Amino acid sequence: MNTHKDFFDKPLYTIPNYIYNLLLGSIYFLICNPLLIFFYIVTFIDAKNFNFLFLFISLVPLGPSLTALYLSMSKLCIEKSLSISSYFFYSYKKNFKDSMKLWLIQLSVLLILSLDFFFFYIRMPKSGIHIIFFILGIYLLIVGLYAFPINSRFEMKLTDLIILSFYYTLKKFPITLFKTIVIGLVFKLSSYIPELLFILSPSIICLLFAYYDEPILKEIEAKQ
Repeated sequence: MNTHKDFFDKPLYTIPNYIYNLLLGSIYFLICNPLLIFFYIVTFIDAKNFNFLFLFISLVPLGPSLTALYLSMSKLCIEKSLSISSYFFYSYKKNFKDSMKLWLIQLSVLLILSLDFFFFYIRMPKSGIHIIFFILGIYLLIVGLYAFPINSRFEMKLTDLIILSFYYTLKKFPITLFKTIVIGLVFKLSSYIPELLFILSPSIICLLFAYYDEPILKEIEAKQ
């Protein structure tokens, strides 16, 4: 009987191990996004400090760090254990170029949609045209929830990646709806949840999404 293996399979070890990896993963994620943290603190102190342009600048480093965190949580979900410190930064460096390219395209389109939204919201609020751009922006973010996992696991043309991501938002609509609800709840409850849980939330979200994305990624792998 392998008592060493039995110990590492017990909740006494696995629960603290998960918490440790979740916490470190989120800390590394935050370290990679100093501008976003600064923007959050400044805006939290006084909402009048909100600056639309600075928000988008602070979001630029988000793509590679989000990919690294997702891959780390995916590995944790599959293997139940990992060396988070080395794996996170290995994934960050390895996927930096591809994830940044994908994220900059998405962020640029979001910027255009946001400008259109505010233009019609301010100039023609009664027309309701601004709602169209709001819906398009939300849907683009949802597509990104599929594009980043697929991009982190497979090499493919950008057009193929976008088409495939659109396809799975519809094919796996229950998962799409689940992801949307989770993100919405986190934003809604962000000012009410304890600080530790708030810090853990990026890793928890990635771990949840990785669990539901794994069958999708295996399906893509089988078709290649």
